Amino acid sequence: MVAPVNELGCPACGTALGPYELLCSACGAKLRHVLPIENLPPRLRELHDISEGAIAQAAAKTANAHRQGVRVDLAEDLLAMSRKAALQRDYPVALDLASKSGSEAEDLSVQFEALQNRMRAAKRAMEVAREDGADLSDSEELLEMAHEAAMAGDYKSALRYALKATQRAERGRQGYQAWKVEISDFLK
Repeated sequence: MVAPVNELGCPACGTALGPYELLCSACGAKLRHVLPIENLPPRLRELHDISEGAIAQAAAKTANAHRQGVRVDLAEDLLAMSRKAALQRDYPVALDLASKSGSEAEDLSVQFEALQNRMRAAKRAMEVAREDGADLSDSEELLEMAHEAAMAGDYKSALRYALKATQRAERGRQGYQAWKVEISDFLK
């Protein structure tokens, strides 16, 4: 059941709510702002229902990304604009903005997960290269740049830096191993 929102806040827990909230941030209750839609033409009613669902999906994707630690500032802004457009009965715009918000949150979540995997791979490659005695100053610098880009929310750049750090660590290890082989052959 969807509870109507009043000025007091969430009907389930009483938490104060913003004017565009569709889910209570405290208890997770699904909320619905009471807008008279009975007088709308059938096409707008249908768009209202579709945009309402898209907004709820985008809010869920954004909340999921937040739980993962992803920075989703753009997705949140798009979601807020979508909610505002829905309250102004501009349902096509609300649907479009909600779709873009959900897509952005999902894309950033995927990029963030890929970055986490790539960072772990880079650290493992650097650890192996360090054990072999390779110089890793450039790899460490690239990994630090990846971390800084991730903190800024630029996951694409962070992925590139982490990939380069892995490649440089592997290249440094191979160069060091080749040097060890040459010395061992020379000593024979």
